[in-house]
Amino acid sequence: MRRLDVPVVCAAGLVAFITLEAQERVDHDIYWKIRQEGANHSQILQTLHVLTDVYGPRLTGSPSLKGAGEWAVKQMEGWGLKNGHLEAWDFNRPGWLNERLSAHIVSPVKDHLVSEALGWTPSTNGPVGGPAVLITLPRRPTKEELVAHLDGLKDTVKGKIVLVGEPQQVRVTFNPAPRRREDRDLLAQYDPNAPAAIRNWLTCSSI
Repeated sequence: MRRLDVPVVCAAGLVAFITLEAQERVDHDIYWKIRQEGANHSQILQTLHVLTDVYGPRLTGSPSLKGAGEWAVKQMEGWGLKNGHLEAWDFNRPGWLNERLSAHIVSPVKDHLVSEALGWTPSTNGPVGGPAVLITLPRRPTKEELVAHLDGLKDTVKGKIVLVGEPQQVRVTFNPAPRRREDRDLLAQYDPNAPAAIRNWLTCSSI
């Protein structure tokens, strides 16, 4: 009896393998069509361009968010999807859009400040000016620590334009941008049959 066990098991395993092979057979024509579609008709870059350059950034409740949503619905309908629509919801805030912002130093020198408005920043009633004061905040404070710190600054910041945070040093580099290396140099550097001296020289020359 035991002599028959091995052939029977092998035969059963062979049948299962053939059945599995038949079930997993790949349709190479469809596979090739999918690859061609991705390689020659990809919409990734165009989609990113519209969502980041045309409509971005997209703060909740902003016209950019609404425009991006409407574009996405129209685009997906063009791809064959149906019943695309936007769902309205109330997040307890009005819409917000930064239409214009400019900041200037007027004394002791005159210069333009590069600045960006934080989301939901309220508008000023026309141009405003005043003396500037710089404050720094504690790192990772508790709520009680932050309240106590700000309470101690009330007289310092009253009637002034407040700059928050430590000054940042913007370093300038005069090093040239790295050049693209030639394929032959890379092949020579990683060629296991090349002399070690040549590989080391190519490695140093690429720094």
